Amino acid sequence: MSDYKPGEFGQTVGTKEQRKIRAEQKGTVGAWSAFGAMGAVGWLVAVPIVLGSLFGVWLDHRWPAKINWTMTMLGAGLAVGCLFAGIWMNREKNKIIKEREEWEQQDIKPKDQELKDRNDVD
Repeated sequence: MSDYKPGEFGQTVGTKEQRKIRAEQKGTVGAWSAFGAMGAVGWLVAVPIVLGSLFGVWLDHRWPAKINWTMTMLGAGLAVGCLFAGIWMNREKNKIIKEREEWEQQDIKPKDQELKDRNDVD
């Protein structure tokens, strides 16, 4: 009827307890931390946009032309800000990957790896 195996429950409880201990050692990621990350990405995008716009206004006053420098530099600031945000997010992703590799070295497996191992055994 069910796919329950006698030693599986103990192994599952042990793995979850190891994860809990690891999380307590590392500290939890709360809502404020998530807001902080969103704020960091927001500033990484907003600052280049504002600086680009200000530079564009200066260019418009300094060298009037058919080209609207304010809009051009706003777009350039947006592109630079998105580039900075992408670099920051890539660094965060690499931190997560490094953490998972450390878990594997310490024999603490993430949940998706644990499920894969169970399916390979069956």
